[in-house]
Amino acid sequence: MSDTDQIETKQLKAELEETKESISEIKNKLNSLNTEKEAWYSKKNEYSEAIKQKISSVKELKETRNSLTNKVKDLKVERDKLNSEISTNIKTLVENKKENSVQPSNDGKRIPVGKIRREVEELEFKLQTEPMKFDKEQRMVKQLKSLKKQLEENVQTAHISSELREVSKKTDSLKKKANTFHREIQTSANESQTVHEELIKISKEIDELKIKEEEAYKKFLELKNEFTHINSNLQEKLKQVQGSKQKLDVVREKSQKQRQREDQEVLKEKTKQVEEKISKRKKLTTEDLLIMQRGN
Repeated sequence: MSDTDQIETKQLKAELEETKESISEIKNKLNSLNTEKEAWYSKKNEYSEAIKQKISSVKELKETRNSLTNKVKDLKVERDKLNSEISTNIKTLVENKKENSVQPSNDGKRIPVGKIRREVEELEFKLQTEPMKFDKEQRMVKQLKSLKKQLEENVQTAHISSELREVSKKTDSLKKKANTFHREIQTSANESQTVHEELIKISKEIDELKIKEEEAYKKFLELKNEFTHINSNLQEKLKQVQGSKQKLDVVREKSQKQRQREDQEVLKEKTKQVEEKISKRKKLTTEDLLIMQRGN
């Protein structure tokens, strides 16, 4: 091998060794990047799954909230109907408050129905049993008519009072029912508000998870791009190794051929010397015999 070939071989071997070391470092770097890259991708998937589950929860909460809201609306309609009926009944009671089972006397005082009935009975008894002057009898007849009129009006008033008592009783029942509706409205409204607050809370958590998901995916893409770039560099290094090996093979082949040519020249010269010894009938050595064998 010539000095030039030796120098070139040495340089190629040094370059090859250096490239192999660089490849080893690159592979280690790629392994580390791949581990980190896949870790971020796993995080991204975890966030995605968490978001999916929370969106499902939000959907269920919305359905519950809407159901409660509709229930509250329906209950308010029923309550308002009852309140309207109650208001009408109360108005009727107020308007008829002055109507009761007694009539006022001339001095404005209330006279019980029983007293009026007794006075009527007494006057009728006197008119039927006691003799009296015509003018007195006329006054008593007139008084009797007035009392009977009062009694008739009181009967009507008593009937109205009975109706009013029924209205009052019904109104109390309606109030209880309205209060029941009101409590149900408050309960459902509170439940709806609780569900709504939970929905808002989960919605905020979804927004936070989406940010984390985006950050994880962004980090994954950055590492993936870096991995691709370094992997391209690795491929270049591998090509360099292949190129250096090919050059080294060429130099080795050249050196081998050169060595073979030199060996052939040496063998040729030695064969010539052996042939001269044979022509001069000189004694051949073992080496001479081997040379002749090689030459043949």
